[in-house]
Amino acid sequence: MGQNIHKVSPEHLTTYCNPDNLGFETTAEVRPLEKTVGQERAVKSLEFGLNIESSGYNIYVAGLPGTGRTTTINNHLERAAVSRKVPNDWCYVHNFRNPSHPIAVSIPPGFGRKFFLAIEELISNCRHEIPLAFENVEYQQKVETSIHRIQEQKEALTQEIEDEARQKNFQIQSSSKGIITTPIKGGKPLSQEQYKDLSAEEQASLQKRRDHLQDFIKMKLINLRKLEKEATSLLEKIDKETAFGILGPIFEGLLAEYLPYPKVTNYLCNMRDDIVLHLGDFRVSGGDEQQAQTREAALARQTAEEERYARYRVNVLVDNSESDRAPVVFEYSPSYYNLFGSLEYRHHRGSVTTDSTMIRSGAIHAANGGYLVVHAKDLLANVHAWEAMKRTLRSGKARIENIGEQYSPMPTTTLNPEPIPIQTKIVMIGTPGLLQYLRKSEEDFRKLFKVRADFDLSMERTEANINFYASFICNQSHNNSEIRPFHKGAVAKVVDYSSRLVEHQKKLTTRFNEIVDLITEANYWATQDNCSNVVMRNHVSKAIKERTYRSNLFEEQLQDLIKDGTIMIDTTGEVVGQINGISVLDLGDHTFGRPIRITARTSLGRGQVANIDRETQMTGRIHNKGFLILTGYLQGQYGQDRLLNFRSTIGFEQSYDEIEGDSASSAELYSLLSSLAGLPIKQGLAVTGSVNQRGEVQAIGGATYKIEGFFDVCQAKGLTGKQGVIIPKDNIKNLVLREDVIDAVREGKFTIYAVGTIDEGIELLTGTDAGKPSIDGSYPDGTVHGLIERHFEKLANMTGKLSTQDETELKPWEERTSENGTLE
Repeated sequence: MGQNIHKVSPEHLTTYCNPDNLGFETTAEVRPLEKTVGQERAVKSLEFGLNIESSGYNIYVAGLPGTGRTTTINNHLERAAVSRKVPNDWCYVHNFRNPSHPIAVSIPPGFGRKFFLAIEELISNCRHEIPLAFENVEYQQKVETSIHRIQEQKEALTQEIEDEARQKNFQIQSSSKGIITTPIKGGKPLSQEQYKDLSAEEQASLQKRRDHLQDFIKMKLINLRKLEKEATSLLEKIDKETAFGILGPIFEGLLAEYLPYPKVTNYLCNMRDDIVLHLGDFRVSGGDEQQAQTREAALARQTAEEERYARYRVNVLVDNSESDRAPVVFEYSPSYYNLFGSLEYRHHRGSVTTDSTMIRSGAIHAANGGYLVVHAKDLLANVHAWEAMKRTLRSGKARIENIGEQYSPMPTTTLNPEPIPIQTKIVMIGTPGLLQYLRKSEEDFRKLFKVRADFDLSMERTEANINFYASFICNQSHNNSEIRPFHKGAVAKVVDYSSRLVEHQKKLTTRFNEIVDLITEANYWATQDNCSNVVMRNHVSKAIKERTYRSNLFEEQLQDLIKDGTIMIDTTGEVVGQINGISVLDLGDHTFGRPIRITARTSLGRGQVANIDRETQMTGRIHNKGFLILTGYLQGQYGQDRLLNFRSTIGFEQSYDEIEGDSASSAELYSLLSSLAGLPIKQGLAVTGSVNQRGEVQAIGGATYKIEGFFDVCQAKGLTGKQGVIIPKDNIKNLVLREDVIDAVREGKFTIYAVGTIDEGIELLTGTDAGKPSIDGSYPDGTVHGLIERHFEKLANMTGKLSTQDETELKPWEERTSENGTLE
């Protein structure tokens, strides 16, 4: 039956890196690594995405953590940023025409802070110069001269009113209700009693004269009010002329300096005009201001000061004065406000106010003209941030608004800042699974993120990449002075461990965080060895061993339960319908294989194959698929010319967790074939591998851990030399076994078999030929398939007998008639 043909030799159970072929004694002789290794596809995609300027070509970097995504992105972004110019500064200024819509101003890098300081100096100059100008003697003389004529006219009008009243024998008096006219008689005001003593004719004459006087006064008062308005206008004109005379030199230099920037010059002109309209805010003298300061609390003074001059101040939203390249921003907390900014409020005496100086920027503004990097998972966790990101990328503009204002039925915000045009390349980091989700569920995602950079989990195990590994280890020593140089034997061990991490003899892992941890821990054990100035191979081996020891408590507990018989696993003897399958448990920081007993029982039935775990809903979809494929094999192999009159049940014994995957489908089939044929299975062998409907054994994952898991059980119970594991032949390349397992194989204490078909596997398990079909399609007696065929024939005969018995015994009330119609 050719068992030796299926044996895997020790040379094929792992891969070895020869230290002598590395070309150095220690990594101190190696040149540091200068580029990303093993991610050529991702690097080319990144370079394309960073260089293309078209809209929508943002980048999604797909890969698992530890594959060098962030480091690679950072290196490429830094190089790309150097080749791009420093973007403009962005400021917000008050909109004097529409105060609720602050104006966004873009000026060259460094000009933002300069502009801010210039305006602060301008405000300070205005606060100093304007009060002085209005306290100037020249100003006072101009005011007195300008209003002297009007004052004379007002006095003349007043005199005319008094003269007219005197002529009509009336006395006039000003009050809060206007001018009161009182009649005079005998040089004295007429009292109420005296007025009543007058005759009717005298009263009528007096009233007539009073009415004429009132009309005269009204006419003169109209002229008087005109003179007052004229005086007010004249004073305002003088104030404006004085203010413009002061402000002209103050603003002239700034207007000339910022002439190329229309938004700035327009703002300055509007600011100058607004100061003229609000001269009262600047005419407070130093003494009065000091009085105010001593009279009010510090907080009130500060609030009043901020509110008085806030509309003139510049809010520098983005300051690139100290940058020498385009910005690269990593936002690790991409909340809505961190990304898109916010509007702050000033609380004072139970009320809140805001203005253009209280607009705060976000990462999208800081990265404008450069690159913004966010993690997809964190961004999507903030629904408002993700929706705002899509809106921003679609419109090309970033709007600053508070979330509450978007959903409040009664908005309270008084500001709606002008949106800022955005020219930011977004780089989103996430897993491949999250990428697939976004492409399916987000209709805009394909339009907004057109570049995909995939970071692979492994790279080819070539001589060049092994040398890169040595350079990578050298880098760790250069970046951390505490890391000692690695001996060539230690480097070779790290390389071999790298292949073990990806379970492939011809590949190396690109999850460099795992390698960095191993380097760090191996260096630690080297420091404990006072005789070593370099990290040796044994230090790497100890680091691997200690790491396993720290994490494998649960594995050892399971081994103890198997050893004492609590979990029933046989490693000797033969049993019909019973086989050792192997599952893989991944605890996050530790992965190991665990043998599990699979049993099958068969009986008379109607072709049903039941999986106990499936019926109790303890299996996943992939396992269910594998089980249905198993039943498809049975129908195709034995049901071509007969009904399969049997019923079988298959179950995983002492399994209480959900079972997923199809790697046990071959073991399930073997146990079922054993039960049907009545042939016992060697319990010293464990099996893994999936099966297709044609009976071909297919590769599975975790072959290395599964072999080691069963080996540990056999070693604990005692190696007999007849124990081993049957794997798919396509999994040989995935074997990177521990040294103790390989030593046991080399010494004949343990055997690894590789098969390509179910026939090959059942022969190893039962020691019986599977059998080849003859010309008529039947199988020889004594073979596995022959025994199963005979068993099916026996079941068919029994089914026929039971059917006949049913007809005669189960329906005694049915009458039978003969051909001539008589009852029988």
